Amino acid sequence: MEYRKWYDRDIKTSALGMGCMRFKMKDGKINEKLASELIETAYENGVNYFDTAVPYLNEQSEEFVGRVLKQYERSTYYIATKMPVARYTKREEAVAAIDKHLDELKLDYIDFYLLHAMNKDNLRKVKEWDIIEICKEWKKAGKIKNFGFSFHDDYDTFMEILDIYDWDFCQIQLNYLDKDIQQTMKGYQELVDRKIPIVVMEPLKGGRLARFNPTVEAKLKAYSDDSIVKWAFRWVSSLEGVTTVLSGMNEMAQLEENLEIYRNFKKMTQEEFALIDEVTEDLKKLELVGCTSCNYCMPCPHGVNIPTNFSIINEYSMYTDKELTKKRYQKLKDDFADSTICIACGECVPKCPQFIDIPGELEKIEDMIGNIK
Repeated sequence: MEYRKWYDRDIKTSALGMGCMRFKMKDGKINEKLASELIETAYENGVNYFDTAVPYLNEQSEEFVGRVLKQYERSTYYIATKMPVARYTKREEAVAAIDKHLDELKLDYIDFYLLHAMNKDNLRKVKEWDIIEICKEWKKAGKIKNFGFSFHDDYDTFMEILDIYDWDFCQIQLNYLDKDIQQTMKGYQELVDRKIPIVVMEPLKGGRLARFNPTVEAKLKAYSDDSIVKWAFRWVSSLEGVTTVLSGMNEMAQLEENLEIYRNFKKMTQEEFALIDEVTEDLKKLELVGCTSCNYCMPCPHGVNIPTNFSIINEYSMYTDKELTKKRYQKLKDDFADSTICIACGECVPKCPQFIDIPGELEKIEDMIGNIK
């Protein structure tokens, strides 16, 4: 396993981290047998960074991850979790958060603690309630070891957050298709310049960089036999300052493939970076809606399954599978979750980390599906 040192600190994290947000569910509950096997296999193969949060998996992720990892020596793994600032309506909830985290995880301390999904609205709350001071006290008391934030907004907001505290680390969305959104590469470079360790989420853009249009894919296949997934992980893990890349692995085959990539990790050459730039431009021409299926827009108050609607049209553009596209959209109709249910209330728009005009994009889908012959 490839490990990365956090600059001058006595911390080494696995370059591959396990994101504990996408484990498979059944009847609203985690499939514990499969999820336990995934965590245990990851740990036994050198993964030492496990990322969870209060809202993940119907609020079951923290308790489950803490329980599974409890069997191992505490000094051999790191757990990251997050304060769900957006959920809180009063300061007292933030003050009480740490004890709830520790109780759920069954831990005495948290290795990496983040303010979750920071944006303009959450920043206002953080300032008004002096949440950074609260977290500094927890750090002083040894309840958290490292304090950072995860981010979903624009560059100016990113810089404002970056300047209000001497952060121990930062978690950002980054992949070769998302270089120009959110904090952009300018924000990434700020982290490098300040020597703030970087944890990356969405390296595969919600799975969309795992495979794509055969014509575009052919450019990479002509260069090497590497999988499309491997190209994506190599790109982001070859960037300076990136310590850990989170992958929401929910099948053993995904985990095994990713472990193999990081067992024999090779940084990309300048020639390979240039090739990825070409592929990026080709893919952008095919992308219809830049949705990563993060589900922050859900639930829709009227029942629209927003990520699935966008997934259907994006995958059609990328793979042109007519029958599967029609079948998937009909399933949404049967479930009363298709794009026509949208009444353009706009409640989803400010929740989207990708700044998508969700009602506007949903309005186009019915006609697009109807035009597939």
